[in-house]
Amino acid sequence: MQMGRDPRIQAPGAYFHVGTRGNDKQPIYFANWSGRLFVRLLSRTARRHDWTVLAYCLMTNHYHLVLRISEAGLSDGLCELNGIFAKVSNQTLGRENHLFGRRFWSEEIEDDDYFKTAVRYALLNPERAGIVDDARRWRWSSLAATLGNARAPEFLAIGELLKWWGAPAPGARARFAAFVEEGRGL
Repeated sequence: MQMGRDPRIQAPGAYFHVGTRGNDKQPIYFANWSGRLFVRLLSRTARRHDWTVLAYCLMTNHYHLVLRISEAGLSDGLCELNGIFAKVSNQTLGRENHLFGRRFWSEEIEDDDYFKTAVRYALLNPERAGIVDDARRWRWSSLAATLGNARAPEFLAIGELLKWWGAPAPGARARFAAFVEEGRGL
């Protein structure tokens, strides 16, 4: 007899690095419409589940989020986000099978160094994967908005993210940019 999965620990106020990969590592984004759909659904899910989204990056076959959860937790929101995204994508493309493979993965972030490293890892992912030469130009990431080079989606908590690099904001943004730059090529 197969046993169910252990429930995830979801302490309100905890920070997480989370993501989901396409089934058999296949693409989950197919054109600009699907990236826009995902960002709209992320906004809706963050609002409904009271998440604070500090960073995100959509890759060709997976995505990364760095967020803080509330009393509403993590699992229900990710089930909603992934489920609606998969359903709409499959309907649009005439697909029938699973878009995502295994259930989402999550790592609780328990210290400042790991928080900063997780943010940098997520945001530099398109560059490291060879999708773009410069992650600052990747449209499906919060990096350009955090650096002040693009309009930020309403759900993105840039001010809260930059607090991890000190205040006031102009200095924090420069320290954040330098931290990300240090990670390029690692």
